[in-house]
Amino acid sequence: MKPYLRYLFRLTWRQKKSFFFLIGLTVLDTVARLVQPYLYKIIVDTLTEGIVADQFTSSAIQLLTTAIAIWFSLAVLNNIINAQNHFLVWQMGGVSSQWVHMEGFQKLLKLDYLKHTKKHSSRFAKIVDEADTATWEMTNWWLGRFLPSAFGFIGMLVIAFTISWPMTLISLTVIPPGLAIILSIIKRSEDRQHKVNKLWNEKHEHMSDQVSNIITYKLNQDEPLFMGVQRGFSEKAWVAQGELNKKWRLAEMLNPDAIGRFFVMAVGVYLVKESQITLGTLFMFMGLLNEILVPLHLLGDILPQYSRRARHIDRVLKLLDEKDAVLDPEHPKKITDVKGKIEFQNVSFRYQQESEQDFQVQDLSFIIEPGQHIAMVGHSGAGKSTIMALLTRLTDPTDGRILLDGIDIRSFRQNEYRHLIGTVLQEHSLYNETIAQNIAYGKHHAARAEIIEAAQKAAANNFIQKLPKGYDTFIGERGVRLSGGEKQRLAIARAILKDPKIVVLDEPTSALDSITEAKVQKGLDTLIKGRSSLVIAHRLATVKHADKIIVMREGKLAAIG
Repeated sequence: MKPYLRYLFRLTWRQKKSFFFLIGLTVLDTVARLVQPYLYKIIVDTLTEGIVADQFTSSAIQLLTTAIAIWFSLAVLNNIINAQNHFLVWQMGGVSSQWVHMEGFQKLLKLDYLKHTKKHSSRFAKIVDEADTATWEMTNWWLGRFLPSAFGFIGMLVIAFTISWPMTLISLTVIPPGLAIILSIIKRSEDRQHKVNKLWNEKHEHMSDQVSNIITYKLNQDEPLFMGVQRGFSEKAWVAQGELNKKWRLAEMLNPDAIGRFFVMAVGVYLVKESQITLGTLFMFMGLLNEILVPLHLLGDILPQYSRRARHIDRVLKLLDEKDAVLDPEHPKKITDVKGKIEFQNVSFRYQQESEQDFQVQDLSFIIEPGQHIAMVGHSGAGKSTIMALLTRLTDPTDGRILLDGIDIRSFRQNEYRHLIGTVLQEHSLYNETIAQNIAYGKHHAARAEIIEAAQKAAANNFIQKLPKGYDTFIGERGVRLSGGEKQRLAIARAILKDPKIVVLDEPTSALDSITEAKVQKGLDTLIKGRSSLVIAHRLATVKHADKIIVMREGKLAAIG
């Protein structure tokens, strides 16, 4: 069985009560549907006899009345059951898609930092979103359409054989070639659909790039150019999908359903003419035929969408199977009485796909004593940010080890270790939430007084009070409504609220003017006071008060003093 089908069935099985209730209703619905063609037979045969005899007896009228009443009752029952089934299927599909969404989101949160940096920022989120939608749709297909059809197919087949086995066999002969045609087209088109999906992804990623960098367009407006490039991505994906859909169209054209109906009708007319079956029996069988041939109808309807949705679920399964490079130890050590001594011992790091010699950093050894302020400088690409990633355990060394108070940091749980570290980075990690909520990421469930106190220490309280709603002001996506200095002071307030033992600053003032830098520096001084700290910077104001300066060159320690 395909992995995505196993996954879908597993999600459904987690909702056992709803599933068995759905099965029960589906069985009841199938029984009601099975009876209706038999009622058609009774009605047609009774009417035929009455017309031929030119009179309707009281028993015939009573039989017609009873048959119509039962048919109406069953039709009402079918409506009620179908409404309940549709709700159940919708609910189960919704629950399954929510599980996929949350499981995928959890995986994105846990996924290695380096994997996030290697792919387009929107790609992982798109994988989860598409799998969410695909799970809902495919759950609805198999529970809401295939399952009732399977029950109906088996039940109708049994009845059809009892009525006329020759007509039944004729109707069944078209199913194997029909399935063979459909399955062969699916098999030939799967790889092609995979390539087309990549084109759709490229279209989405290009649009995300343009929107996230809208300032570039606003300052260099050339709508025909921007629209033309996006149209190129869109049309390329659309044309490729259209070519593939022609094959799906061929599958629908080659559906032998009409041929099966023709043969059944022809044989049925002959048998009625020879008085081997009644006209009512022919009408009954033609009603049964709808259920017998319904699998071919379903495959023809769903086929163009099925392969693409299956790929979406396959992609999220591959994402969920991604092995994390940064793991918690099986038996973690507790973090107690932290002094804050950091020691790099012969630390080297290279990306997995790179050669043995292509290190980001190599054979680094240095110590940050408790409460000591260390500055790290060097040209771009010297490996400074890699050291920040290693110290915060966004990634682990390829060789060597990093110690906290003499213990390898890989011996601790990641979340406990990172609670000890406060960071202020060059890139502002702000959300489209209120100022208070953004600061509170440093300490969840912090009281408003604690948030205000942290903002005061970060020299941020004054500008916050001037905003329309103060601490309850929404700051827009990535803090777009704030200036660069205001964003940095919020980041500093968040770090202060965390009350860390270790502080890591990655070029926190590089994008600021000298006046704003002076304001931000006050907050930074408050943050690093009495704490072990490492600051990566180019600006003299940021490093001049350091206890020690480390110079990096081409991934190696060039000087320290």
